[in-house]
Amino acid sequence: MTTSTPFDPVLFDQDDPARRGEAHGEMWRAEIRELAEIRAALALKKGSFKDRGQLDAIARLHLPLLDNFSAPLAAELRGIARGAAVAPEAVVVLNHYTDLRDVPPSVLEGPCPEDPVVSDTFHDLNTADDPGGCTAVYLPGQGAPVLGQTWDMHGTAEPYVRAIRIKPRGGDDEVVCFTLTGCLGMTGVSARGVAVTINNLSSTDGQVGVVWPALVRAMLACAGAREARDLLLRTRLSSGHHYMIADGREFFGVETSGQLKVVTQHGARAAHLHTNHCFDPVLRRHEAVPKASTSFRRMELATTLYVQQRPQDARALWTMLSSHEGYPRSVCSHIDDAGGDPSASRTCGRMIVDLTRGEVLVGRGCGQVEPPTVVKLDRWRGGHVP
Repeated sequence: MTTSTPFDPVLFDQDDPARRGEAHGEMWRAEIRELAEIRAALALKKGSFKDRGQLDAIARLHLPLLDNFSAPLAAELRGIARGAAVAPEAVVVLNHYTDLRDVPPSVLEGPCPEDPVVSDTFHDLNTADDPGGCTAVYLPGQGAPVLGQTWDMHGTAEPYVRAIRIKPRGGDDEVVCFTLTGCLGMTGVSARGVAVTINNLSSTDGQVGVVWPALVRAMLACAGAREARDLLLRTRLSSGHHYMIADGREFFGVETSGQLKVVTQHGARAAHLHTNHCFDPVLRRHEAVPKASTSFRRMELATTLYVQQRPQDARALWTMLSSHEGYPRSVCSHIDDAGGDPSASRTCGRMIVDLTRGEVLVGRGCGQVEPPTVVKLDRWRGGHVP
């Protein structure tokens, strides 16, 4: 590995969520504006929106649901918008991009977003050129459960990858997240020992729902994995994801589409792997796996690597998730290196959590080039209970 600048998390210690969001927005104002435009352009390319005005209108529909779901997280998102001097819907597009592109424009003509009945009009997902996706793994380990994932996104997102530490001065809360500038958090772990990873699943039943990074943050604020699972199961979503939820005692893997949720994995004593296609046969009828997807191939590669390497700790999982076996369509993906498209999917980073010690390995880019930065939660009070 080459020597690199440590990927230290940026501390946000404001007690007030709105002030915390404003500090976030002000710190990365230029980057947030750039990334919001990049993701808006990609949403228009890959979604079914006729123009930017329609995209922004659909993004705005998500704001009242976020207000009702979590007033503090809504205040933080709106604070990011104020700090970056952009409209709140631009921050919704930045955060919710992978879901937004699956939401049909018919939601503008349908019932109130709070109504559970939405248009079932099929929309043609323009994702045939989107072959990548994340790889998530849970390990029971040798007395130290570990949860981690690669973060595969459009390659143009890599410069905006950050780690953040949210540690309000008052109280004993603390969260470390892998994220993007302007994003509430994409995967992370709390001082209580709750960790969440997330893989995208493209759905054909998209609807207006809770902005998914806000859901991740809300799950991280739960007392345990079971409570986080229950929160997920009762929350209105926009599109599909696979969530891994663990706290050192329990593990749940939940597949979702826009309107369905199924617990497909359970049990902290077994290893669990997932990429970007559904296991559940009912959910398969509501997904649109891109024709060029590497999901099945990466699942095969990850399973083989697990059997061969038998990783038992966070550093061993880092090595596994940095594999170039099958390059460029490897677990550590470099698809854009082969095709020359800077917006093609590639591994933009990874995060791995030791659920016994409260230790996080996190980094940007290729895991074979960039060494992990080791982060220890200061207020850690989790830990494995045999």
